[in-house]
Amino acid sequence: MRKLVRCLALVTAMTTVSVAALSVADAQEKGKKATGKTTGIVEINEGKDGKFRFNVRDNDGKFLAMSGPTGFATKEDAAKALEKLKDALENPKVTSAKKAAGGKEKDKEK
Repeated sequence: MRKLVRCLALVTAMTTVSVAALSVADAQEKGKKATGKTTGIVEINEGKDGKFRFNVRDNDGKFLAMSGPTGFATKEDAAKALEKLKDALENPKVTSAKKAAGGKEKDKEK
């Protein structure tokens, strides 16, 4: 029984790595098609809880951002959220959080 559980765990781990590698390759190809050169890498991965999350890395593989702890129900939902993020970051308004009198944070424009 232990061997079966170990085997299943190994197969699951190998599948996760394969999916992650394919996701990176997909993200790199999409970046190359859009601009002719890649400006970053997005990995869409399935977590242990069965939800999908994305990580954003620069060309050197340095971690920049992630989608958050709640995750998305499907890989397609994560991809849609990523597209919305790309649109929002085209020309963002940059703000900094300042603590208000009641101790709560309030956004102020720079």
